[in-house]
Amino acid sequence: MRLRATLPAPPARVHEALTDPAEQRKWLADEASEAGFWGPHVPQGDGPHQELVASSPTLVRFHWRLDDQQTTVDIALEPVAEGTALTLTHEPLPTLAELMSPPGRRDGRHTMHTFWPLAIGNLSQYLAGRELIDGTDFTRDRSPAITVTLTITAPAAAVWASITDPAEVERWWGYAPEIEPRLGGKVTFGGEGEISEWAPNHVFAYTEEDMTTRWELSESDGTTTLTFVQSGFTAPDDAAQHEAGWRGGLLELKRMHELGADWSPASRELED
Repeated sequence: MRLRATLPAPPARVHEALTDPAEQRKWLADEASEAGFWGPHVPQGDGPHQELVASSPTLVRFHWRLDDQQTTVDIALEPVAEGTALTLTHEPLPTLAELMSPPGRRDGRHTMHTFWPLAIGNLSQYLAGRELIDGTDFTRDRSPAITVTLTITAPAAAVWASITDPAEVERWWGYAPEIEPRLGGKVTFGGEGEISEWAPNHVFAYTEEDMTTRWELSESDGTTTLTFVQSGFTAPDDAAQHEAGWRGGLLELKRMHELGADWSPASRELED
């Protein structure tokens, strides 16, 4: 996979955030040292499984052992007018077919396509001095449900529109789902289902077989608290893979509202 991001800091500052263990503990991992980074918010983070092999003002390269296989992460840095253009490459990772039907656990190589956008989004927030979103729980005994709570400096009506209007969803989620705004209406948002709860500016929930996705909003003094819950997973590692994707998307939802006209997605995945 390859990601491209524009970060609001010069390359030297970005390089420091990428390589200094004290910095990594603020935006990337619970624990970090010269040996690597690890902890409950890192895939297969029972210990440091990385090895730094190159570090210069324009490149950080490290090996990362996932699923008992060595992978390589290259992070290239280039100065641009806005700060730093970052290009992250991670290989080898599963093919699309393997991602859709993984032969093994989902919390290692299979989660990198969701882990890295969330990590780079938090890195951008950290460099800008803005609020981060909590990382994903990758522990083996985690809950099989996803629960994310975050605050967004915007009225509930505005946040409601951005999670129920397909054109608004497309801005931060990447595609426009189908949403029929009524009880029993069809939804294709992170799956296909029917709307089971519909209370404008407050609750939006839909169910697909055994999977339920629920968005709840509450507003106070112009700030909205969003509680997102998705339940019905049968395996904790499956929930972890999906949670990283939802957290990355929800961070973009928050950034979109709070940055206004200055917003653009923190990163985008490049085609082969």
